[in-house]
Amino acid sequence: MRTRVGIRWGAVAALMLALAALPTVLTWREPPLAPLTGAAPEFTDRTISGELVVDLRDDASPDEIAALEARYGLRLRENSPPARTARLMEATLAPGQDEGELAARLARERIVEAAAPAREAIPFWKPNDPRYHEQWNMRLIGMERAWEVSRGRGVVVAVIDTGVACEQDEKCTLARDFKGIRIARGYDFVHNDAHPTDDAGHGTHVAGTIAESTNNKEGVAGIAFEATIMPLKVLTAHGSGTSADIAAAIRYAADHGARIINMSLGMPFPDPIVRAACRYAYRKGVTIVCAAGNGGSEGVFYPAAFPECIAVSAVGPDDTITPYSSYGPQIALAAPGGFKALRESGGVLQNTVMPDGTSLRDDYFYFQGTSMASPHVAGVAALVMARGVTDPAQVRALLKQSARRKGQPEKYGAGRLDAAAAVGGAAAMNGETALKLGLSLPAVLPLGVLALRRRRGAAAWPLALAASLLAGWLGPDALVARLGFASPWHLLGHSALLPALCLCEAQSKRGLRLTALFAGAMTLHLIWDLLRGTAPQATGLAAIGGWQMALWLAANAVVGAGITLAAVRRAPTE
Repeated sequence: MRTRVGIRWGAVAALMLALAALPTVLTWREPPLAPLTGAAPEFTDRTISGELVVDLRDDASPDEIAALEARYGLRLRENSPPARTARLMEATLAPGQDEGELAARLARERIVEAAAPAREAIPFWKPNDPRYHEQWNMRLIGMERAWEVSRGRGVVVAVIDTGVACEQDEKCTLARDFKGIRIARGYDFVHNDAHPTDDAGHGTHVAGTIAESTNNKEGVAGIAFEATIMPLKVLTAHGSGTSADIAAAIRYAADHGARIINMSLGMPFPDPIVRAACRYAYRKGVTIVCAAGNGGSEGVFYPAAFPECIAVSAVGPDDTITPYSSYGPQIALAAPGGFKALRESGGVLQNTVMPDGTSLRDDYFYFQGTSMASPHVAGVAALVMARGVTDPAQVRALLKQSARRKGQPEKYGAGRLDAAAAVGGAAAMNGETALKLGLSLPAVLPLGVLALRRRRGAAAWPLALAASLLAGWLGPDALVARLGFASPWHLLGHSALLPALCLCEAQSKRGLRLTALFAGAMTLHLIWDLLRGTAPQATGLAAIGGWQMALWLAANAVVGAGITLAAVRRAPTE
């Protein structure tokens, strides 16, 4: 009877996992690539020396207040007439008195609701660039909060475009607000030399959004101004380029240390040579960000529409999709691209050099387009990478998870770019494995101590218990670290398959107990990833969305819990 019941429940578990896997399997059939057819309060604080703020109970009497002043040698004064009824008081301390210690003592008094050192509110870090106030796009994505945490140091961003005005010689021009920016050795694929100067203005404007010199009392700001720009020229002065040059530039960037590629360019047809280059770069750990296109209709341009790339649509100053932005199911998220129909200042302002007769005019210009939206995402990706999130699938997942939800996913993707949330989420994503390790130590350490106290012949048992616990709890994360965030093998690593095989093979009481511990720990890991949204996306094989992975995790967690209970029930009777 037990065997029949076991077979019956096993069949039910297998059916449940098969149904949970079906939505994921269906995504593996990648559709053929076709040509196109048609803000929170921003303040931080610091303590003001010698000043104290005391919030008294509203019913505190004058006699009680006087007695409090006498006990502590204070002279309390009202903050302001409107604060009189709230009994919000301030005090200046005598030299040598410690604000923190005195506030802690006052907080214990019956008539005191709260007491704390006075703090000065100041704005989040703002650059001193004189025209920064015209950059509505920076405020829209929360850059001042993001800059408190990351500025992109150490990350190389390749700009595949018309070149960048970042050096000064007979051939090249150095834009006025590009002095001092970090430059990696690039290449000019149009003229086949090592000086990718900009003769159109487009690439410099794009590079400026990513990493223009900032806080230098000149011009405007860039997002990741401590990052390094790798200029790669593939477009002529007329704005056109070949697929061969684009593919060569992508491979050059991947082979010469770029961690991010920005391509504010596109074509309506899926070129296999460019696709192969994107695959090559992606497999080498490069995050590729591309403009969706300015078609103003459904149909994302290539290479943005390739699954290895992050396709970016454009919003204007009103935070809504612009009329010119291309859209479609490949859109990952939206970012500021500008909209100048109502006023020139609705565009994105950066320094660049524009053709002016026989020379180049070095000035600040408002541009609009998904070409301007894409470098916002590339810049924020650099901020995220500088915080330690480097796997391209993980970067994509973090940018999408932190985006400000807007609805209409075919136009906005996961939402509008939020730099502050993305940078904040990077720390949380990096802390997941460390937190899981910390939580496992209280369970593992007693087993290790027990192993040391037992004679050598019996010491293997508690160590086996510890190994089973760690394998279930940390094994899936170890697989992520080894294979990358996008590996399709995570569908097996984050499943109940291994615990099920262990249950089938376990015969002894000890084996069943180890299986129960292993299955239980892995089930807790799956539940953790499900609740915290930290599961890998397995985009290397399929464009798996969040709901497919959530369904897979939930089904396997249920089956894993069943395996744990089955192993526990069988162990005492074996």
